[in-house]
Amino acid sequence: MMLKEELKLNCNLPSKLYTRMNWPLLPDPIDLPGHVSGRISVHVLEDGLEPGDNSLFSNSTMKESLFAFIHGEQEMGVSRPTCIVSEPFAPWTLEVAQRAGIPRVEFCASNAMSYLVLINLVHLYSEGIFPEKGSPTKWTTENPVMLDHIPGLPPFRSELLGREIRFNDASHPFVKLLTEIVSCSKHSERVLINSVIKLEPMAFKALQIQGVKAFDVGPLPMPGKEESSSKAECISWLNSQGDHSVIYIAFGSVATLSVEEMHELASGLEGSGCSFMWVIRKDNRGEKELPQILPEGFLERTKDRGLIISWAPQVEVLSHRAVGGFLSHCGWNSTFESLQEGVPMLCCPRFSDQRINCHYICEQWNTGVEVMRTDTGGLERSYVEAGVKALLHGEEGLKARHNAQRIMAITKKSQKEGERHSVANLQRFYDDMRALCCISDNP
Repeated sequence: MMLKEELKLNCNLPSKLYTRMNWPLLPDPIDLPGHVSGRISVHVLEDGLEPGDNSLFSNSTMKESLFAFIHGEQEMGVSRPTCIVSEPFAPWTLEVAQRAGIPRVEFCASNAMSYLVLINLVHLYSEGIFPEKGSPTKWTTENPVMLDHIPGLPPFRSELLGREIRFNDASHPFVKLLTEIVSCSKHSERVLINSVIKLEPMAFKALQIQGVKAFDVGPLPMPGKEESSSKAECISWLNSQGDHSVIYIAFGSVATLSVEEMHELASGLEGSGCSFMWVIRKDNRGEKELPQILPEGFLERTKDRGLIISWAPQVEVLSHRAVGGFLSHCGWNSTFESLQEGVPMLCCPRFSDQRINCHYICEQWNTGVEVMRTDTGGLERSYVEAGVKALLHGEEGLKARHNAQRIMAITKKSQKEGERHSVANLQRFYDDMRALCCISDNP
């Protein structure tokens, strides 16, 4: 079932995150799939940021550019926008929607628990729970603060939240942004979440208890790049490996490792004696060649059991019989893809929602093992080696594989039902927006 109205994707880059990280990753020109290219109109709007500008998440130029565009469309009356779909970290879009007289809908690209935690942060500051005492450089503490402030959720460790949230006071710019996000979320017409109720029923129930109109629309398909030579190299190499013998390593499109961490990870992989496929993005090594960022002689010593590439067709790699585990930063899309293919994870979360995702993987679903870290959260070769061995050959890894396969079976069994459910929620969203704006399908 297709949504009938033309969608408008306004690439106005609402933050440092989008400007510095995501925009360079978009193809030029933006190449949309053939079946939707005639139905989606892409408009690039002025963001007002100079090259290298580190402005955080809000800019008056973006706000005015978006309003001017919407107002112009409304004046022409040809293809009037019916709503704004905005991520939570662009709260300024609420004012634009109100000025334009159209609804604002939030889209959460992560899971329901992450959104739930986000909209319940503010009173942790007003009640003096945050900022926490202690050192913000510590990855874990002996006596972590337990948070029990969200109705419908059991208590959880504050360590699942970012250090910038836990150790800054209410005057910090990022905390002020969070306060604005919470305030604006209350005025959203609804929230679309890239998740599935069956994976996190407790979090969706908690959202319902709080009166949040949240709808699961996941998993949303992730478009892949067409890099046939890399794809052929990956699959050909995997075809030569034994079943469940390879650890696949990838840290997504944003997370980066320092050269020191690269050395520790490489040494841990070498020490494990296991075969590996490691994606090192070109932007993660800058102008340096692989020998310059890896331990001396590493490539030669591991050439018979390791493959290092700059890109991989992740879903196809995860579905290959040779892959026995996925060493990941625990981004939500990577987590979803690993679950759908029944691959256990070796978790190495970095920032944002990744520790919450890791909590799900290792403590709720029991489909993975977390890599031990140094006191400050860094990688250490002995921990990497132990983690790889545990996941591929240990009892804990076998249990994680069994649980991952069980969840995959549930997912596959209900896949058609799930697709109908997600599409039904999107169709409901479409119909409700048209009704709110009093738009008729008939010309």
